[in-house]
Order: sequence, then C-alpha cells, then structure tokens
Amino acid sequence: MRKAMGKIIDFLEQDKIGIVLTQALRRFIIELGETFDWSRMAEFPQLQVIYNILGDLGLQKRGVQTIDVSNTEEFRPHPLPMDSTNTEFASIWSDELGRVFVVHSRCNRQRNFFIGVACTHAFAGEAKGTYQNPSCAPAFPLVGPDDIQSLEDSFDWELPPDLHQREVTFDDAYKRVAILGGDVTPPRGGSHYQVRFRGGRTWPLDRNINRIPRAFLKELEPITGHRVEVIKYVLIFGEWPKRTARFPT
Repeated sequence: MRKAMGKIIDFLEQDKIGIVLTQALRRFIIELGETFDWSRMAEFPQLQVIYNILGDLGLQKRGVQTIDVSNTEEFRPHPLPMDSTNTEFASIWSDELGRVFVVHSRCNRQRNFFIGVACTHAFAGEAKGTYQNPSCAPAFPLVGPDDIQSLEDSFDWELPPDLHQREVTFDDAYKRVAILGGDVTPPRGGSHYQVRFRGGRTWPLDRNINRIPRAFLKELEPITGHRVEVIKYVLIFGEWPKRTARFPT
C-alpha cells in the first residue's frame, strides 16, 4: 500500500492524473485523527506513512477535485476491490463511489470512462486485481500506471477549430516543450536533440525536421498524459488552452 500510494502521488505531481474526492471522503481524510484505525499501528508500522500521505492529500489543492454527490439518489453501492474488508468505512467508500458513478454516467455521453479506481496492487508493481462483483454490476475500471492512457481526458479543452491545419515547427517545440515538462539537451554533434522528462522518459527532436509530424507528437501523449491536440496547442501558442472539468463540482 505504501509503495502504491507513493506512486499515485508521483503521478499526481507530474500532472498525469487528477484525484476526485467527494465531500464525505475529504471529511474522512481531514478527520483522520478520529477516523483512522490506530489499533493496527503496532501490527503494521507503515500505516503511519499512509496516514501522513492521506493527511497531505486532504489538504492538497492542485490536482485534487472535490465534488458534492450527497444529493445523488437511486445509486447502487460500487463493488469493492477483491481483497477489501467489508468494514463501515469500506461501505462509506462503496456508497460514495456509487453516487459518483451515477453523476459520471450523466455527464459522459460517449459512455467511455474518464474516471478509474486506482488498483493498489498495480501501482505497487504487482498484477492488477479485480472486484468483488459476482453480479457483474456496472463499475469504474480498475487501473494501474499502464492503464491511465485508456481513460478519456477529464477536461474539455477550448481548442481552435483550425488547429488540425496548423503545424508544429522545430523552433516551436524547442522553445516551448518546457511547458510540457521537457528539458532540452543539445546534441554533441549532429542534429538530434534529446528532450528529457521527469521519470527519465525521453523524446527526440531533430533540427533537420522543421515540421514535426503528428506521429512524432503523439509519442508525447504517454509521456505528458495529454492528448496530441492539447500538446500541439501548447507548442504552437506557448500556453495551456482553457479547460473545463467534465465532472461538476
């Protein structure tokens, strides 16, 4: 769990994911002094680290969206991950996520998920788990680090209608890739620059290719966590486009 939560926070800090908290779950985290199961601390000392991470998350603003689903009716409890214990707090999580699922379905016309449930096994480098779901009830997908790209963007971006006709030049990318988190390393001879991103991911940039093909730009999608249209806008205009959260606050 500790390793998984550390990985999730890393993804949050790299702007690869966002975290959704309901008002009830945020309150649970903020009141951890009372809600946390301190009786198991002696058996599992790493719970102190988890407690600290959760506490920081409850106060986090950037990348964390708090939503109010308390008035959502006609929901069904969301299935629990397979190895979860059916406790009072697990039931609260299940009910809250069931409400989130209802609201997600209302604002998601394409029926594709832009919210997933982080699988602690997968984020800890293990095989991805499953749900306790014998009735095959509708559920958010369990996701690990390699599944993030399978989710849709949780924001609607305001992009110019003629963006597909515009081209990204070498100079555009060289000057503005830093906005996407890239650090350009000049070549030691030749024309190949190396753009390095956090986590060690790299992207090649060639001075002899003045108009960068779309296929090359798409290589930045798994690195930055943004779809190619957003990447293209940033490299051309030197700023992030305006965006609106698809999920109501």
